[in-house]
Amino acid sequence: MYRYDFTRNQPGGSEMTDLDSATGSACSSCQAAFVDQHTAAMLDNTGFAAFGHGTEVLGMVHMVAPTAKLMPLKAFGPDGTGTLSNIISAIYYAVQDHANVINMSFELASDSNELNKAINYANFNNVVCVASSGNDGQQVVVYPAGMKNVMGVASMNDFDQRSSFSNYGNQVVWVAAPGENVMTTYPFGSYSVTSGTSFTSPMVAGTVALLINRQPKMNQSTASQAISHAHWIGSNMGYGELDVYQALASLGWSW
Repeated sequence: MYRYDFTRNQPGGSEMTDLDSATGSACSSCQAAFVDQHTAAMLDNTGFAAFGHGTEVLGMVHMVAPTAKLMPLKAFGPDGTGTLSNIISAIYYAVQDHANVINMSFELASDSNELNKAINYANFNNVVCVASSGNDGQQVVVYPAGMKNVMGVASMNDFDQRSSFSNYGNQVVWVAAPGENVMTTYPFGSYSVTSGTSFTSPMVAGTVALLINRQPKMNQSTASQAISHAHWIGSNMGYGELDVYQALASLGWSW
C-alpha cells in the first residue's frame, strides 16, 4: 500500500509535515471541503484546528479491523480544509492502488459531477465508499454522504440518541455509530479523545474491511446490505446503530 500527500503533490501521507510548513493548494478556485471533526485538536493555533485528524480517523479503522492495511492519502490541510481536486485525485489513486474501501470523513455543501464520476469509478471497480454525514446538526444533505453509491454515517451518544451535532435524515444517513468522546490514536505516539461524524464513518469502513475478509468479492451493494443489519434507533437515522456482529452474521459467519 502506498501513501501520498496531495496537498503537496509528493509521496508520503504524514501529518507531521504540516508542522514545518504551510500546505499548498492544487486548485484555489475549487469548491472547499471541510473535515467532520466536532472538537478541536490539541495544538493551540487556529491554523491547526484539525491537525491529527487523519491519524485519529485511521485509529478508528484500526480499532474495528486491526489487521486491515491502511493507505493514508492526505487531501486536507491542518486547518481542516481541502480542495475538490485533491479529493478526487485521492479517490482515483486509491482505486488504482487496489483499495477495497474508501473512508471519506469530510463534507461538501453541494454536489459535484466530477466527484460523482470518481465515486462511480470506485463502485465500478468494487471499491466500497463510506462517508461522514456531517456536523451541522440539521436534516440537510451534504456530499459525498448524500450520494447514491455511498454509505453515510451519523453520530450517536452512549444512550442510543442522535448526537446534537450530527446531521440526520435518511437521504444522508445509512447507519449511525458512536461518535462522542471516542478515544483514538493521535500524532506524537499518543492518543486523543474526540467527537464528530468523522469518527463514525471509519467504524463502518472498518466493519466493511471485516466483511471483505470473509467475502472478498464484496461490492457497494452487498456491503450496504450487510451493514443495514443494524439496531433501529428512530426515524431519520437510516437503518439505526451499527451492529458489527449482525453485519458479519448476515454473511453466514457463526461463532
